[in-house]
Amino acid sequence: MEQKSWKADLEPIITRMLTEGGPLTFVEYTSAYAAIYNHMTKSDGVSSVRDRQAELYARAENLFDNYTKEIGLAAPSDIEDIVPYYDSEWDRFSCGADAVDRVFTYLNRYHDSFHDSLGRLGWRTRGQDSIRNLLFQSWKENVFKPLTARIKGADNPDTAHIEHIRDLLASNKLSVKKFKEMRLGVVLPTDLE
Repeated sequence: MEQKSWKADLEPIITRMLTEGGPLTFVEYTSAYAAIYNHMTKSDGVSSVRDRQAELYARAENLFDNYTKEIGLAAPSDIEDIVPYYDSEWDRFSCGADAVDRVFTYLNRYHDSFHDSLGRLGWRTRGQDSIRNLLFQSWKENVFKPLTARIKGADNPDTAHIEHIRDLLASNKLSVKKFKEMRLGVVLPTDLE
């Protein structure tokens, strides 16, 4: 996807979903989805579908990385404020991540079917993660890891919960149902205590 098209058609919508967490209008959603679909299905004779897929992933990964770095750097210095800050940012981010992942449905579906077909042929593949997992890897590297020591120093979270969040972030398939368990200020499920 050309930089101009990325900047005009996708980046503003993705950024708004992550920062505001609100729903997109029908026009915004279809415009973003169509931009991804058109990029993936274009036939320019120069780039392969795999090249176009890799390009989209690279642009998305760069955006997610920059976005989560800002969250990590904006964390309050007061240890007592770190847990409420983390939880409020996580709530907004996780809602936005789910919405962004839905916009990239076509790309994720293409990725899954491509790797499934290679797997049936007996090939091992190491492709890109889903867009949701790219988002969570950025969160893990730029927010969770840098703030872990400060979070452990706060009064609220216990070590078992922090380890549980670390395990969830390391998972390849993080379900939407697990989002609430990634907050620090929640009651742990009984199997974690």
